[in-house]
Amino acid sequence: MMARGLYLWVFILLFAAQNGHGQGQSDNWFDQGNQLYKNEQYNEAILRWEAVIESGVHSAAIYYNMANAYYHLNDLASSIYYYEKALELSPGDGEIKANRAYVQNALVDVIREQPKTLFQKWDEASAQLLSVNTWAWLGLFFMGLFVFVVIRFNWVETPAAKRFSFVMSVLSIMLFAASIYLGVKTQSYKQKYRWAIVFAQEMSVRSGPRLSDEALFELHAGTKLRLLQTQDEWQEIELADGRRGWVSSQEIKAL
Repeated sequence: MMARGLYLWVFILLFAAQNGHGQGQSDNWFDQGNQLYKNEQYNEAILRWEAVIESGVHSAAIYYNMANAYYHLNDLASSIYYYEKALELSPGDGEIKANRAYVQNALVDVIREQPKTLFQKWDEASAQLLSVNTWAWLGLFFMGLFVFVVIRFNWVETPAAKRFSFVMSVLSIMLFAASIYLGVKTQSYKQKYRWAIVFAQEMSVRSGPRLSDEALFELHAGTKLRLLQTQDEWQEIELADGRRGWVSSQEIKAL
């Protein structure tokens, strides 16, 4: 798993620079959407931002704006969905987290997380600290810095300057290795923890993947849940409080 994750991370590292292309028309759509949002034309603004996404351009700002627009349309499930999408690209953004928490307070379901050890909290936090692309860019930066200070080491002549270059080369290669490790860890976390948002206004969570199975409890629009496994048109899910069950795939939307 680690080797596969490393291969994927290196692939991302090599091609991360391509993510900035194709911005021409999408920038215009994004700006048009922002103006429509200011004019309280939320449906029209969403259509412009969807066009940006369909063009292959993704950003936390687009998802964040869509989440805000859906909130004004009283579509809480879509609002939560796009806040979560925004946080995937910008995990540490406090404003996105604050707005998501505000909308979560309006949801029907109140899910209390199971207690976690300090190590579990640290492990999850480190895996969600930055996005995979951000770790890739940091890795590129530190590798570039390493190459620069190695070249500088051969240029400078004084012992003090050579010592400084040596220390910087060691530090930069350590930071490069840390970026690789955390990038792989973040990617592994995304593969292990798959999430979805409930879009049905109300749905039953059942004991098995059939309509005839016992209904254990109800969930409502906007609730976040973890996907465990798929069987035909059913998904086994787990809530933050540890409850598990099966739901119809048609009533949820995977992140």
